[in-house]
Amino acid sequence: MTLDAWQTAYTRWPLARSACAAMAEKYAAVAALVALPEGAVQDAALREAARRWPGSLREAQLAGPERCGERRVGAEAGACEPERARGVWLVELPALPLWADLHLLLADQLRWRGAGGVGGVEGFVGQLAGEAAVRWPTAGLLVEVAGPQVRPRQAYRWLAARAGLTLVALNRALFGRPGPWDRRPGDDPPGSA
Repeated sequence: MTLDAWQTAYTRWPLARSACAAMAEKYAAVAALVALPEGAVQDAALREAARRWPGSLREAQLAGPERCGERRVGAEAGACEPERARGVWLVELPALPLWADLHLLLADQLRWRGAGGVGGVEGFVGQLAGEAAVRWPTAGLLVEVAGPQVRPRQAYRWLAARAGLTLVALNRALFGRPGPWDRRPGDDPPGSA
């Protein structure tokens, strides 16, 4: 499948009500973290949030409680309304489908690393099965679009490409503001100017 086909499929793909419900649960759980007493209980809750929704703590820190609260309201509504295509969400509340998908992409990478992660991109893509296999392109397209290293930045770059966004636009949608995370050395895909 070409990148254009991935982008078209992405914008047409409905964001399931269950995904919205999971995002609402995430925002509620992350908001509750600040009320927990410091120590073992809070540490365990932080680890659980990071495990269930990789990247959620970074989102909470950078996007802030007000923006995350708005996202929670949108997620709760999305859990009760008819499903809409991601392309509609990208206009109305882009953070919701983007985070829902990024959590899964990052979790795929973490599972691979946790299992010993050998073989680079080809090994990573080759071991994907089920829904995870549907989220990622072939090894060749992944390297072309997002680079050869299986790392979080690659997941961000693949999601940006799949959603038809620049990395800067993706980060702005995810975090609600620009920052030093927008551009890093090596962000340009191999062979690009």
